Amino acid sequence: MNIQAKAYANCDEITIAWRCDGTIADCLGFALHREEQDANGALTETCVETWVGFASDPNAKSGTHQLSTVWPIQRYVWSDYFAKGSKIRYQVVPMIGKPGNLKPSDTVSNWTEWVTLGTGHSPGFNAYFNRGMIASQWVARALATGTGSSTAVLGESIKSIGNPLRTELGGCLITAMVDLFTKANQAGMTLYAALYELNDPQLIDLLKAFGKRCNLILGSGAYKAGEKDENAEVREALKASNTVTVLDRLVGSPHFAHNKFVVFCGADGKPAKLWTGSTNWTVTGLCTQVNNGVEIQDPGIAQAYLNRWNQIKAAGSGYPAELSAAGSTPGRSQFGSVHMTAWNAPVNGLVDLTDARRLIQGARQGVLFLMFNPGPAGTLLNDILALNQQHLYVHGVVNQDPGGSKAPILTLHDRGTPLDASPEVVIPEQIKGILNHWFGDEARGNMVMVHSKVVVIDPFGPHPVVMTGSHNLGPKASGKNDDNMMIIENAPGLAAEYAVHIMGVFGHYKYRYNLKVGQNGTQAQKQQSSKWAGLEPTDEWQQGYFENAKLREINFWMGDIAPTPVA
Repeated sequence: MNIQAKAYANCDEITIAWRCDGTIADCLGFALHREEQDANGALTETCVETWVGFASDPNAKSGTHQLSTVWPIQRYVWSDYFAKGSKIRYQVVPMIGKPGNLKPSDTVSNWTEWVTLGTGHSPGFNAYFNRGMIASQWVARALATGTGSSTAVLGESIKSIGNPLRTELGGCLITAMVDLFTKANQAGMTLYAALYELNDPQLIDLLKAFGKRCNLILGSGAYKAGEKDENAEVREALKASNTVTVLDRLVGSPHFAHNKFVVFCGADGKPAKLWTGSTNWTVTGLCTQVNNGVEIQDPGIAQAYLNRWNQIKAAGSGYPAELSAAGSTPGRSQFGSVHMTAWNAPVNGLVDLTDARRLIQGARQGVLFLMFNPGPAGTLLNDILALNQQHLYVHGVVNQDPGGSKAPILTLHDRGTPLDASPEVVIPEQIKGILNHWFGDEARGNMVMVHSKVVVIDPFGPHPVVMTGSHNLGPKASGKNDDNMMIIENAPGLAAEYAVHIMGVFGHYKYRYNLKVGQNGTQAQKQQSSKWAGLEPTDEWQQGYFENAKLREINFWMGDIAPTPVA
C-alpha cells in the first residue's frame, strides 16, 4: 500500500491532501502528524486535532476536540489553521481498529515537502485573506461575552482599532494592509488610489498620513434612492482635514465607481507596485465579508493602473466614449514566465470576459471560484457551469444565486449522487437562519457573506491562472462600471495560495449547507443527511472516495490533469 501526501500553504492556513492505492482494511480514518521548524531550526512534532468524533462517543459534543489518533480524519483533504512554525510538513498515518481502541498502521505516507505559512510563494506576488466568515462558532462565543445584542457587539468591535475580534476577523489581510501602507509612507512613496467605499478608521488614518502624497479618487459607493453619495461624510471630513487630495467621482445609475486599487510610486515618481483585490476599505469589507487583496510588485502593471487612474480622473463623474475605448485595450506585463493582463472596465464588446472565458474553457485540471453576484447570464460563472465536468474538479462559493429564487441557475450537488458530474457550488445566502442548534447563536444577518471575486484555473497543472480584482465577472461590471480584473498566468505559488483559501471557504459553508438540508430539504435530502451523525465505526467510509467526484477532488490536489483537453 502506497500513501502519497502533499501540502500547500498561504498566509493563513495549510491544505494537506493524500492518496492511497486503495482502501485499507479496518482503517477508521487517518491521524495527521505535523512537524514544525522554528526560526532557529528547532523541530517540534505534534498530532493535529479534530472536532468531529464517533457517533457512539458521548464526549463528541459541540466545541470538543481530540487528537486525530483518537478521532481520525475520515477524508483525504484537510485544512490546518493551527500551524505556527516558520516551516511545516506533515505525515499521514492510517488508524486501525475500533472506536476507542485505535492503533497506528505500520504503513504511513511520506513526509510532505516543507511549506511556509505565509505568502510570496510566487516571487513578486503577495496575497492576503481575511477571516470574514462570521457565521462561525468562535464568533458566536466571542459575541456572547459582550453587552447588548450580537449585532451591536459585532458592529462596535469591528470599528474599534485593536479590538481582538476585529483583529481576528481581519486576519492577515488587515495586518498586511497596515504594514504595507505604513512602510510605503516611511519610504516617501506617493499613492494613486481609486476606491468605491471608505469608512474604516484605521485605513483612513493610513491614507491621511501620506498627506498630499495621497491622491484619492473616491466614488459614490453603494448609493440608494435618496442617497447619492454613501461616502459623503468621509469625503467631507477628508477634505476638511487638508491632508489627502480628494477627487470626486459621483456617478449614478446604472454605473458604480467600483474600483479598489492603489498604485504606489517611488520617490522618483515612477510606478513601483500595485494593490488590488476585492476588499472595500470599510469595516465590513475587512471583517464581515470574505475578501482578498494582492500586492503585485511589478512596475509595468503598476504603470497600466496609473494610466487608468488618470483616465478616470479625466472623466470626472462621467462615462465618455474614450473611457471604455481605452479600457478595451488591456495593460500587459511579464517577468520571467509570469504573464499579467490588466483589464480595466468599462470596456466595449465584453472583451475582458471573452479573454477570461478562453482561459476557463482551456481548463485541464479544474476551476475554483468565489463570487458575489456576477449576474444571471453571460457571466464567467455561466462559463464555468458549462464546462464538461467528467474529468474536471469544479468547486466554488457564490454569495447568492444570480438568477434569484424564481429563475435559479445554481443547484447544490452532493458528491457521489447521480448528479455527480455537476459542479458543487455553495450559496451562503441559502443557509442564513436555518442551521441546527450547534449554530443557533451564530451572527449572520442581512449582509454580504462572500464578497471576493476570484477564479483559479489549474492551480497544480502546467498552466495555472488566477483572476482577481473588483470585477464581479459579468456583463454589468464589464460594460457599465469602473472595475478591474487582473489575470495572472504561470504563477503556481500564487495559484496554490488562492486554491487553499477558496477550499477553506467552501468547506466552511458546505458543512453548514449540509446541516440546513437535514432540516429543510426534500425528504430524500433529509434521509441522506440523517445518515451522518459522526465518524463511521467501520472501514466502509473509504469506498466513496474511490468513486467519481471525490476521487476527482483527490486527483486535483495531487496535480493530475485531464487526459485530453476538455471544452
